[in-house]
Amino acid sequence: MSYAPDTLPPVDDWRKKAACDATTTDLFFPVGEGPLAQQQTADAKRICHTCPVMDACLRWALNEHQDVGVWGGLDERQRRRIHKRRPVGAAPAKPPRTPETVLAAKSATLPGGHVAWTGSSPVIIHGEEYTAPQLAWVVAYGALPVGHLTRSCSQPGCIAPEHRLDAAGRKALHGSRAGYLAHRRRGEKACDECLAANRAEQPRRKTKTPVPECGTRGGYDAHLSRREDACDACCTSRWGQQPAVPDCGTRSGYRAHLARGEAACQLCRDANANADWLLRNTGTTKQPATA
Repeated sequence: MSYAPDTLPPVDDWRKKAACDATTTDLFFPVGEGPLAQQQTADAKRICHTCPVMDACLRWALNEHQDVGVWGGLDERQRRRIHKRRPVGAAPAKPPRTPETVLAAKSATLPGGHVAWTGSSPVIIHGEEYTAPQLAWVVAYGALPVGHLTRSCSQPGCIAPEHRLDAAGRKALHGSRAGYLAHRRRGEKACDECLAANRAEQPRRKTKTPVPECGTRGGYDAHLSRREDACDACCTSRWGQQPAVPDCGTRSGYRAHLARGEAACQLCRDANANADWLLRNTGTTKQPATA
């Protein structure tokens, strides 16, 4: 019995005809991306373009997913681009880009009800541009804020909508003790109306609920916990004959506390934290003008 001769070439027969077979293999595997590696890549590609089996070499490299070196006249970056264009099945559907999905993906919840922004700002969604606080506000309330948003908590960078006030919210607080405290938290001078409201309420607070142990250190701490000015007897008990800290509730008041070697009150700590946040984000400690 006679058999027909096997005329099919071996699978790797193209390797024996490759032009790179007579050169050093290091030339086709440059290390790094510096000038020397770029020159080696260019020299290797020139040899490939003279090779009779360049197409077969490239097909093999693509099928085997060779991710290093020059094969078939293409480097690894060029082959990766070809792989990306190859259909590999249906791609998973991306979630719709809405304010809700962007906020969920680019924010993190912190203790105390605060929310931190982890993405870049501003954000563009369907042609509309939002800052991070505006985006959180829109998700919570379904509409853009009125005017500029200001932070009402002491956490730098917090975007929680319940910790923000727009122009309408500030107007609602205007002329009240709450408005006065909001001015203090932002490290700015309170307006005349809020100052008057604060002064009018202070005597009522002291008269209605007197501080226990007045004239002692405990009485002084009780005044601070109520966010009110301590009486003269409590100040004398705490500081002796030293005068009260000037501009309490501001950054200068915070520094005055430190200069005395004492712990700053909560109002001064809040004002200092707000000034630090403004300095990092705007380059100045001045509060931006509100709408």
